[in-house]
Amino acid sequence: MAQTESTPNSLPILRKQHLGIVFVVISAICFAMKGILAKLAYREGVGPDTLLTLRMFSALPVYLFGIFWFARKTPEKKPAIWSRDFFWIILLGLLGFDISSVLDFDGLALISAGEERLILFLYPTFVIFLAWAFLKRRAGSREISASGLAYGGIVVVTHGTTGVAHGSLTGILLVLGSGFFYALYLLGVEDLVKRVNPLWLTSVVMITATLAIMIQSVAIGSLHLDKINGKVLELGILMGIFSTAVPTFLMSLGIAYIGASRAAILSFLGPVATLFLAMIFLGERVSAQEALGSVMVFAGVILISLKKRPSPDQETDSNDGRDNRLPEKSIENAPG
Repeated sequence: MAQTESTPNSLPILRKQHLGIVFVVISAICFAMKGILAKLAYREGVGPDTLLTLRMFSALPVYLFGIFWFARKTPEKKPAIWSRDFFWIILLGLLGFDISSVLDFDGLALISAGEERLILFLYPTFVIFLAWAFLKRRAGSREISASGLAYGGIVVVTHGTTGVAHGSLTGILLVLGSGFFYALYLLGVEDLVKRVNPLWLTSVVMITATLAIMIQSVAIGSLHLDKINGKVLELGILMGIFSTAVPTFLMSLGIAYIGASRAAILSFLGPVATLFLAMIFLGERVSAQEALGSVMVFAGVILISLKKRPSPDQETDSNDGRDNRLPEKSIENAPG
């Protein structure tokens, strides 16, 4: 099938790298808004499970449209129902956006928005560790340096946080668990986007997660529709569109272009964005120590973003298994 100028496969490799970086950064900032919107909704008296269900239900029409639209656009990039890839996608939906989201929203009710985002974004450690443990990949020196600088910034920022909910062990453990399951999702998606349209894949993943979350909320009696007033409804819709649908599509495209580990490191921008958004919308103060940590995070992101791409000859000769870029075959097979 002939490629049009706008399809990803027709883009130069270097441009794909740049687009991947832009997609992941925008995705991280959109995801950062989730904690702010959730905290505003919690002030209205709604519970975590009800808010999470509202969030996912608000985004559901986008994903229902996507599952048909992207299947029609690239039918060769859609696995058959009952195939191994299809079942793997369903499992990823349950791990990455069902279990992970439930743990995240429950933890967010116990700790501050800034803390939640900072703790959640320890997931790049899990991505790198899981890739090393199960896929036998090692990170390059640039990734290690960038990650270390960014983590150092997060440590600095964490020591500057305040609030009555600060240090809640239960909330911290819940959000850590959320990050772990999201790391599993990222690694699984990185392999699948080599064969499956990433936007169709995201639609199926999110529909699966939405249905699972709704069934769970009804089954355990944690869905309280009477708690949804006009303000909560507005916040839930905003969260569903701009902190769910938009960033999930962008993240899938970003992973298809630059890989899961590099996308995870770039996503360190999320915690920094949350701190400043919390200052604007929640009235939280950003101390000098938090500002210093934020600068460190930005420096780490810039370090990984400006990584020089090797020449074609070096790429052909290199086979060290590092995850700092997609192999040539993976880039050329990035779905449209």
